[in-house]
Amino acid sequence: MKKHVINDRLSTTRLIQVVAAELGTTPAAVRETVMTTFDVIARANASGHDVAITNFVTFVSHRVQRTKRRNPQTGEMFTAPAHQVVRLRVSDHLADAVRRRDRTVTIRKAPKGSRKPAE
Repeated sequence: MKKHVINDRLSTTRLIQVVAAELGTTPAAVRETVMTTFDVIARANASGHDVAITNFVTFVSHRVQRTKRRNPQTGEMFTAPAHQVVRLRVSDHLADAVRRRDRTVTIRKAPKGSRKPAE
């Protein structure tokens, strides 16, 4: 599996192209898997469930209470309704890799008994 260097912003289309190239398959074959993964994450969060991807990120579904707010243009106070939001909690593993600018980082779990991540 060849690792591609990513030198620019990674949009959904570009993500699909890079994954397809690394797996040695076509973007059309990868697109459905990537989009389905995103759909499942979105549905779980919309249902109020957290989604944890080990060594990567946790999408936390969080309920925000009704609060009083001030309109900065008019100064008028209003009540913002209670609503559901998604918070992103980055894993320590990914945060450390970003700090080190480690371009070879992987989120794969290490084999049992090993301290080195899987290749």
